[in-house]
Amino acid sequence: MSYAALPTLRTPRLSLRPLTHTDADDIVAGVGNFDVSKWLGVVPYPYDREDALDYIDKVEAAGAPVWGIHDAGGLIGIVSTTHELGYWLARRVWRKGYGFEAAHAALAHWFEDPGREDILSGHFFGIERSRAVLLALGFEDVAERTRYAKSLSQEVTSYEMRLSRQEFQKRQRFVVLTDRLRLRPFREENAAFIVDLAQPEVTRMLFSLKPGIDLDGARAFLAARVWVGVPGFALAVERDGQTVGYVATGSSEGVELYYALHPDHWGQGLMTEAVQAFLPELFVRFPIRRILADRFEDNPASARVLEKCGFEVTGRTMGRSMARLEPAPCITYALTREKLRARP
Repeated sequence: MSYAALPTLRTPRLSLRPLTHTDADDIVAGVGNFDVSKWLGVVPYPYDREDALDYIDKVEAAGAPVWGIHDAGGLIGIVSTTHELGYWLARRVWRKGYGFEAAHAALAHWFEDPGREDILSGHFFGIERSRAVLLALGFEDVAERTRYAKSLSQEVTSYEMRLSRQEFQKRQRFVVLTDRLRLRPFREENAAFIVDLAQPEVTRMLFSLKPGIDLDGARAFLAARVWVGVPGFALAVERDGQTVGYVATGSSEGVELYYALHPDHWGQGLMTEAVQAFLPELFVRFPIRRILADRFEDNPASARVLEKCGFEVTGRTMGRSMARLEPAPCITYALTREKLRARP
């Protein structure tokens, strides 16, 4: 494949585009920061515009699978699947989950070719954020070795990791079973359930579901929450084959938790059961430090769910619901990975 034919890849928050010479200044601004380049084996320091232009020319000549990572503000990093998965992000966008999101998209493209099996990656000793990303993607440790780091002008300890097609594909499926429930990705036919769910007593406790939503609106609601392997999705909660609610995430520094249950099934502990099964999956599948949640102050049922699942109050704010005329007081919560592990 020529470099010009390399496709643009899109995720919920990012676009991955083939590099051009117009990206040179942004590349220098990002990887020219020593906080970034010190973790990269082949990048020199200092790094200037000529280095960036030379790199772009080499990538283009080789037709290499290398993409510039763009958010709404422009190029913020690079991800590649040449002989192994590699990526870097500008210092200013760390801790947003962009590394996982970009790497996931590049790996999905890699495995589209049925002839491809394992892919390698790795990280230097001490870079725990990259290790967390690779583990969440499904990479496993292979070996420990030394590797020359250009920016440091010395040999450093490096950990080699490998991801198999089987493991990557396994992580694209998302079905969770409990004693009474089944959690699975929403399908288009669930639009009728969303219409039925959007009752006043439900929507006034939610932040993003419009009361009285019609089928077209429900389909749009579901389309914005499709499971594609990264945060920002919803799973239907089923009991005996009937959809009774949903659990969902947004994406931020952590991952926000959202959920809703049809009134016909209130008071049976179903949402607590669903959330308790959902939370460990989020920590396994994504390189996150904490999960965030909030609830309206006049929603004590949601408080009970969050407290039973180990969430702790972090503060108060004002929140908007599409079913309320004015902002209303909210209580914010968080659950850390360590807190979940410590629970009996």
